[in-house]
Amino acid sequence: MIDIERTIHNFKTSLCPKVDVASLHARSDIAHKWKLTYRIIVLREGIGWRLLDILSQAYKLGQKNMIIGARILTRAAIETLCLLIYMNKQMKSVINNKLSFNDFDMITTRMLLGSKKQDKMPDPINVNGLVKNSNQKYTGIKAIYDDLSETAHPNYDGICYGYSKLNKDEYTTEFGIFWKEKFGNQHETAIRLCLEIFENEYYNVWPMQYKQLEKWLEKNDNKLKQ
Repeated sequence: MIDIERTIHNFKTSLCPKVDVASLHARSDIAHKWKLTYRIIVLREGIGWRLLDILSQAYKLGQKNMIIGARILTRAAIETLCLLIYMNKQMKSVINNKLSFNDFDMITTRMLLGSKKQDKMPDPINVNGLVKNSNQKYTGIKAIYDDLSETAHPNYDGICYGYSKLNKDEYTTEFGIFWKEKFGNQHETAIRLCLEIFENEYYNVWPMQYKQLEKWLEKNDNKLKQ
């Protein structure tokens, strides 16, 4: 079983602290004349920093029996992770000539700059769509996300189940904070899943496909100029 605290610490120490354009051009002038190649590096690293920050806080809250906060943060972590899964999938589609370079360029622009509060920014990628898309590769991630979403919303789980107890025999309702009693450490299972998927998508899938994308850009350079 994954040691959550140690794994998060190890991942954090391995994250990229900085990227510079010069080093990318040293890899390939042709591949890195495009803004997209720089953009998806920024996306990958931003996702990594955000995900581990959220998971670290979620785990610490759970250790203090602040279960609702731990569950809501874990939900946000899944959304962040699904963005990485989606980017990697679209990158593979370009390499396999199933998605145009221009369409991928627009998708990554939306992923990095998408905003609902600034009119001049592009529309963000729909979160529910990201989760559904990721579930095709990692079956079960949507079910976990949907369960955590019930915690985040002020509906049955978010209010009645988490803060009340019904005694049918005495016709009474008791109020209090019952998250730990009713949900235990379910969020830790979700955190471990996030860490396992992150390790594969960040350390294995993305680097391999990024190199393939560089080669694809070099090979198709003349076509992209047209």
